[in-house]
Amino acid sequence: MAWSLLIKNGTVIDGSGGARRSADVALEGDRIGVIAPRLEGEAAQVIDAQGLMVAPGFIDIHSHSDFFYQHCPSAESKVRQGVTTEVVGMCSFSPAPVHPDRRHLIEELAASLGSRLEIAWSGFGQYLDYLDSLDLSVNVVHFVGHGALRLAAMGADDRSPSPTELARMKELLKEAVEAGAYGFSTGLVYAPSAFADTQELVELARSMVTTGGLYFSHIRGEANTLVEAVEEAIRIAAESGVGLQIAHIKAAGRENWPKMNTVLGLIDEARGRGLDVSADVYPYAASSTVMVLLLPRWAHDGGTPELVKRLANAEIRQRIVSECTQPDGRWGTPAGSVAWDDVMIATCGDPRYEGMTIAELAAKSGRPGSEAMMDLLMRHDGKVSMVLFSQSEENVRKAIRHSAVMIGSDSIGLTCGSGPHPGKPHPRMYGSFPRVLGRYVREQELLSWEEGVARMTGRPAEKLGLRDRGLLREGFFADVMIFDPQTIGDEATFRDPHRYPRGVSHVIVNGDIVVEGDRFHSLPAGRVLRH
Repeated sequence: MAWSLLIKNGTVIDGSGGARRSADVALEGDRIGVIAPRLEGEAAQVIDAQGLMVAPGFIDIHSHSDFFYQHCPSAESKVRQGVTTEVVGMCSFSPAPVHPDRRHLIEELAASLGSRLEIAWSGFGQYLDYLDSLDLSVNVVHFVGHGALRLAAMGADDRSPSPTELARMKELLKEAVEAGAYGFSTGLVYAPSAFADTQELVELARSMVTTGGLYFSHIRGEANTLVEAVEEAIRIAAESGVGLQIAHIKAAGRENWPKMNTVLGLIDEARGRGLDVSADVYPYAASSTVMVLLLPRWAHDGGTPELVKRLANAEIRQRIVSECTQPDGRWGTPAGSVAWDDVMIATCGDPRYEGMTIAELAAKSGRPGSEAMMDLLMRHDGKVSMVLFSQSEENVRKAIRHSAVMIGSDSIGLTCGSGPHPGKPHPRMYGSFPRVLGRYVREQELLSWEEGVARMTGRPAEKLGLRDRGLLREGFFADVMIFDPQTIGDEATFRDPHRYPRGVSHVIVNGDIVVEGDRFHSLPAGRVLRH
């Protein structure tokens, strides 16, 4: 028997959570052919994995690379971590569907995320066909964003849909799922998804029951309203009958840290009732998002251009300051109350400010923090991202330990080969998955190696219904990563984020070697995986 690739002498962790074992892995093209001890036979290529662990490729259950594949189909910073499949269309954002007369709304959304999107599609199926034409180096599982459904059906207005508009959203969702979307996602702190009430979401989710779509949700609040927001998400799952994934579970703001035990208990209770409820977490005590999230919901009515216009009005600014300033001087936001030295400018297009906190910007400009923040948003047309240091490391540990929680980076795939993403983006873009293995498995022994790998492979595959990926099994697709358990870890930091991880030996996507030591082969190895 002649194999295309033979991985010898490694320790196999198959992604199921079961015990590791010494075995060789032989690949036949894009599939796993044989897994057994001491395989003998000819192979076009041999990798000696002595002292290394051989695992399934990681599945990033929560990613935002879809707005960047057009110009970065390699998703290099993800693949170098061992990621072979990304789940995108998260937090209500997706590049499709697109209403021809409202294309600019999706383009503005992409710009707010730091991307430039050239839209050559309208329907979701057309968009997936376009993705198929790109030289992707990673597999893609796509959801359709609730925000995109709303923009296509009714625009960016802060109101409930008419019966006709709701019917149109259901129709667009049905078209998307039939084209290959795995379900729909919400971002209930982001306009226009935030404008939806619970019943709208129940109706949309219920319309997917016969097609098996899932509901992935950035819930309505991760701070003061965290418990109520988790309860709402579980209610939507219960009333609609669809599976639920709670995105990047966290308790933001020191005053809310004690709520983590309550929300993890709510997940346990829902699962005890037979509901398909789970969550994901990124392994950092800091979040990252667009800076406009620091402003009240009403300020977003009509989209980002209208928001920027409002910031030019002194009376509106004063209203925002009055509403958001807390008695202790902190700034109250949907992401929790923050001090200005907890808010770091990640990207804004001006390297003089990227990496600076709002407190430092205020001192430099001689303006109060609130005014310095709004001035910055005005100067850059709202296109500013931030890092928020508002979480508890102990809560991150609690989430990682929980059996119903998987790992997602909540980030984009970048490539330094064609120029790094500007500024100081969150280091999770480069280090999330090696960080879990290095910090929380090897150093802190929070999880076993088997369980740590399962949280990033077999568990997300099971959630998504990927029946031939996520595990090292004969006949499964050959998505494989090989790593050194003694050295694997993240190198990226908040001040120096553009650094690839250590300890990743090889990453194989559908049988093609994409990462080989320090070398990255930008191959069209990835595929769009349709539901």
